[in-house]
Amino acid sequence: MVREHMHYAEEKQTGYDDARWIEKSNSIKARDNYTCQLCHAFNPMYGGLIFVQQGEYETYHQYEADSSRYMIHVKDYNFTINFDFFPCYHLAMPRLNVHHKIYYRNRHLWDYQDDCLVTLCEKCHHYIHSLQEISIPIVEENSLGQNILIGQTQPKPYQPKLVHTDLGTFQPFALVKENIWGIGLNGQSQIDFKRAKAENKKWYDYQEILDNNVVRINYLYIGDSRFNNHTMEETKFVSDFIIKDFIEHYLGFRKA
Repeated sequence: MVREHMHYAEEKQTGYDDARWIEKSNSIKARDNYTCQLCHAFNPMYGGLIFVQQGEYETYHQYEADSSRYMIHVKDYNFTINFDFFPCYHLAMPRLNVHHKIYYRNRHLWDYQDDCLVTLCEKCHHYIHSLQEISIPIVEENSLGQNILIGQTQPKPYQPKLVHTDLGTFQPFALVKENIWGIGLNGQSQIDFKRAKAENKKWYDYQEILDNNVVRINYLYIGDSRFNNHTMEETKFVSDFIIKDFIEHYLGFRKA
């Protein structure tokens, strides 16, 4: 615990481009299911399929940004739902960072135990570093291998920015449209639909989203009883739930 009278100390961290840190941070992100451990935003562009619990169903998500295809595989039912968005439409994905819970003076970024590191999205990472009450302790090891608390990091102003040419600055899973200037506004004055929903500016119809923003939704269904013992009716029920849940709770659309 950092004492209230403990002074601030500047701790400059270098080596973020070092292959050893990249390897270490990638392993932490994989351990944390490529999910922010504070707001739980996840990025299915990393590391293949990401586990997501949707209701009572275990699903695995993957997003191919180049083709604007989002895939959800439903475990135990052995079918995959593909959402193919119109050209120039993109889903914004959170930029993931690996956060140090503690800093060791004169220690490389990658020379930390795994439990000292945690995955955060970039916005939550900036937020954590802005909090006065949970400044990050800085310690130094003495000749006996004991940790001596020598200071804490100076909180930094939290100033999240929205950059229209950088998808990583949009809200996670915002559906944005690329225009002649790059990534820009979708619709009239809306930047992302989750914010529109929260501010009650406009409500979007579920079917309208399918008609206007998705080229098609198709299924890869395994009917072989050795792999799937569910009927087509059961599968249809589950697929309808998964589609509706994804559009409402991830894309942020609601029926009017």
